[in-house]
Amino acid sequence: MKRMMWGGLCVLLVACTGGSETGPLESRQQIAAEQAARAGDLKAIKRLIAHYDALPNEQAAAERWRERARNLGDAQELYFQAARRFVAAEVEVNDEARYRLLLEAHHAAQRAQASHPERSTELLEQQIARALEAQ
Repeated sequence: MKRMMWGGLCVLLVACTGGSETGPLESRQQIAAEQAARAGDLKAIKRLIAHYDALPNEQAAAERWRERARNLGDAQELYFQAARRFVAAEVEVNDEARYRLLLEAHHAAQRAQASHPERSTELLEQQIARALEAQ
């Protein structure tokens, strides 16, 4: 169990790496990024995620932009979602909730792999599938 949790945490750490632009935006930059993001500009969405992640008490705003990125099929955010759900499932004590989390993780990993095939995503998907089979 501990080994699987460590593996899940490593997956999560890999998923967190990414874009080179980080930290809060200036007011003018934020307005421009939000306009572009509303139009579906994935780079602007990713920049807003980094912006809100850098601000205290703005995780809800960051999560809304993450959801938008996932809806647009962004492989990195889908992978991140799969990893988060998988790690949550590993510590969940309620069997029904654990199964639901694993299904969500598997779906996100499949979408990430379909969007942008990566070996790490394939391995995550396989690990989730094994956990589902053991359920």
